[in-house]
Amino acid sequence: MIDIHTHVFPRRKAPEILGDMASRKSIPHYSDGTVDGLLAGMKKSGTDISLISRITTKKENVTAVNEWLLRCIRPCIQSLATVHPDQPVATSDLDALKDQGFKGVKLHPDYQGFFVDDRRMYPFYEAAQTTGMPVLFHAGLDRGLPPPVHALPSGLIKVHRDFPRLKMIAAHMGGEDNYQETEDLLLGENIFIDTSFVLRIMPVGLLKRFFRKHGVERILFGSDSPFTDQASELSYLLNLSFLTTAEKEKVAGGNAASLFF
Repeated sequence: MIDIHTHVFPRRKAPEILGDMASRKSIPHYSDGTVDGLLAGMKKSGTDISLISRITTKKENVTAVNEWLLRCIRPCIQSLATVHPDQPVATSDLDALKDQGFKGVKLHPDYQGFFVDDRRMYPFYEAAQTTGMPVLFHAGLDRGLPPPVHALPSGLIKVHRDFPRLKMIAAHMGGEDNYQETEDLLLGENIFIDTSFVLRIMPVGLLKRFFRKHGVERILFGSDSPFTDQASELSYLLNLSFLTTAEKEKVAGGNAASLFF
């Protein structure tokens, strides 16, 4: 069981961050947001490996955040690196991140202030495509930020067309609150999507259509812990009546094992 979309925060900062999410976004939390909290959630849910991420909004903080993420790594906790749109990233930089132990890169276009198809990101996409480094994009609505949405399906598909070998993962089933555009533009394309946050929110009929039209081989389990309960999310996936046991195994971990490990 592999959860490809979780978050952890420094112990001293976690209460402030989680409190802000609860008050400003009305998003509750189901652990204390620390590595220990994630480990407890993994034990409860039966999750074998979690991928963590933490983005930075300031380019001068990239090195410090990545160093902190490396210190969080355990055999059962692996990490995605952060980069910043205002800091050039070359192939050699991504090779170095891979050598350090990072399994991919996380981008949050809303918080980091760029549209997903912004040309200034193209050198990074080229480097990620060359190195085979998976890139997890926050996609669609961010509940705590005003419009515009910076990673719509229309932008994601443009990046995919320009970088067809880039290992793209569009979080939140391709984009929370942009399901029709996701269905029209992304489903069936060679892009991964993850289930984070929206798995139990999407109507079951719509969820079934997404699984069938996109194909279970390109869907990854993600919880968005601590902002959902990891055990409840995984249990919900494993009890979906329209999936076979083999399909559930692929989504719950098999696909992620092939992509990241």
